[in-house]
Amino acid sequence: MVIAGLKVLLIEDNAADAELIDMLLSEAGREQFLNYTLKRAESLADGVRALGRESFSVVLLDLGLPDSSGLETLLRIEERAHHIPVIALTGLADEEFAARAISIGAQDYLVKGKITGDSLYRSVLYSIERKKSELLLEDSEERFRAFFELSGMGALQADPSTGRFVMVNRSFCELTGYSRDELLSLSFREITHPDDWPEDLSEYGKLLCGKMEQYDREVRYLHKQGHAIWVHVSRTLLRKADGHREPIRVLGIVHDITDRKRMEQEIIEMAHHDALTGLPNRRLFIELAQIEMAQANRNNKKMAFVFLDLDRFKEVNDTFGHEAGDQLLKEVALRIKKSLRKSDTIARIGGDEFNIIIADLARAEGSAEIARKIVESFRAPFLIAGHELHVTASIGLSVYPDDDQDMETLFRYADIAMYHAKETGKNNFQFYNPSINVHSAQRIKMESGLRQAIANGELLLYYQPLADIRTGKMVCAEALVRWNHPEMGLLEPKDFIPMAEETGFITTIDEWVLEAVCRQAKLWRQAGLPPVCLTVNLSSRIFQKTGFASSISRVLQETGLPPGILYLEITETLAMENIQLTASQLAQLSELGVQISIDDFGTGYSSLNYLKRLPIGRLKIDRSFIKDIATDPDDRAIINAVVAMAHNMKMKVIAEGVETESQLDFLRQVGCDEMQGFLYSRPLTAEKFVELAGNGNKADCGAGL
Repeated sequence: MVIAGLKVLLIEDNAADAELIDMLLSEAGREQFLNYTLKRAESLADGVRALGRESFSVVLLDLGLPDSSGLETLLRIEERAHHIPVIALTGLADEEFAARAISIGAQDYLVKGKITGDSLYRSVLYSIERKKSELLLEDSEERFRAFFELSGMGALQADPSTGRFVMVNRSFCELTGYSRDELLSLSFREITHPDDWPEDLSEYGKLLCGKMEQYDREVRYLHKQGHAIWVHVSRTLLRKADGHREPIRVLGIVHDITDRKRMEQEIIEMAHHDALTGLPNRRLFIELAQIEMAQANRNNKKMAFVFLDLDRFKEVNDTFGHEAGDQLLKEVALRIKKSLRKSDTIARIGGDEFNIIIADLARAEGSAEIARKIVESFRAPFLIAGHELHVTASIGLSVYPDDDQDMETLFRYADIAMYHAKETGKNNFQFYNPSINVHSAQRIKMESGLRQAIANGELLLYYQPLADIRTGKMVCAEALVRWNHPEMGLLEPKDFIPMAEETGFITTIDEWVLEAVCRQAKLWRQAGLPPVCLTVNLSSRIFQKTGFASSISRVLQETGLPPGILYLEITETLAMENIQLTASQLAQLSELGVQISIDDFGTGYSSLNYLKRLPIGRLKIDRSFIKDIATDPDDRAIINAVVAMAHNMKMKVIAEGVETESQLDFLRQVGCDEMQGFLYSRPLTAEKFVELAGNGNKADCGAGL
């Protein structure tokens, strides 16, 4: 359609936007507009003055002007020139705002940045035509019908008595999935979810009897395809103008709020569930526990509260990364769930800790069977990131109402029992009893004391010599930490190192031992003591610490200790946990000149062939193989094979725990290089060690050497 003599008033303060509108009109004008003219006003006041002086075919109105903004701008123009079609221009794509703009007089709504020549042409054309139609409409219902169809929201009219639809717009058809004809054969009830209809009918009745003029509610409609959609419905009545005010139409506006409802549900889920495993979180678990306790009390039943903690989970995170750790937690959650009954509840309360409710118990012993089943479920390895991980769990249980009737107390008792399970070897379950409560209090006190031990100067180093089996001369010494406890006396590593590993304090102890050993070695060298190497055992945590090799280099530089004097011992299990990390760390240490030993060889799952990839100088055979070599042919065969294979790979072999002459004789026969044990010397203080070193490097108790 060609429009001749088109006069456009553009009320726009932005010069660039105005230039673009002019260009788009020009593009359309080559074929569609004949002799169009464009007049620009830069403010609402200028636009109003222009409308007072001239007549225009259409007004393009920016709703964000220096002297006016929003719908107020549109109202001002409508007051001045209601007979001229107005096209609103804005930078916001807001359907509700668009509908409001159209409801107060705008013919169309264009979003800046999305306008093309064709869309502008169509908007101008249709706006002019719609305005002509509006001016011809005298009946208010026809005017309403025009707005009704233009609305971007679902709109409807229905019969008040039956609720059957008599008019629906395109948006409502799209929202429900029905065609216009299909909807005109249906009623409110037929598209409302059955669970929502009773309340909807009640509200509808109040509207009809005049108890309310309008009501808004959120309700589920049934889409044609069968699924439910959430909508916000606003309804009001159109009544006759006579004195009876009889309802003649139900008018409704419908918004689709399905996405908002879904988001609200997700927020609720997040507030009550663990994001990683999908299990209930602590908040929801407490709510469920309260319900189960009430149920148990009502039915005269028992229930168990369970604390489950994974053993050495931090090592998995440190070795394989947090993604592997997260995957492990998911797999653990699945295994635990398979071990439970439908009546039981599991929750993840944080980290590697899980809470479980074992409900509906006739006897407390019934919970032991489930706890045993959970422990057994951990026997099979977990396949994570291409690695088979052997992970175990420690479990503590408290029983309602036997142990207590207060939920928080029962939680605490289960937690205490779980720590008791860890202290009794891990990979087991323990019930709460008062005696372990006392033990737990002692443990907490001891843990607090350990954290102050370094600052209080309570940690000491003892040195146990290693001797050459052939010559009997001391060639090295292993540094062993002791805790001079102010109340309990001198404690050996077995009394406090496991606790230090659980709490993470082991890293601090390791760092202290390394620096103390290097300082002591420097003092001995300055005092003219014959040079001997010193070995330090490493925990898995410090070995996996980022920048560990750099820390060793710093300590060596600060103490001036030659790197070749220092031997670092790692266990066979630690070496094999992550061979790539192990190889990288050991390569850096080897470049510094630090020597590497494998401790407790034979207790892990490696092979000498695998270890040859690592820069290892010495293997220390675990004492469990040395103990019975005089009588056990299997142990003798193993040691013989290990010595032969290690020598083939240019490694020295050390036997630890040598206590008898018969053990020494056999080790000498098979060519073992060095020995360590009470036969030569017990661990010594630094002062006693100096005396031994000055005594020709031979101990009095080592007559066989």
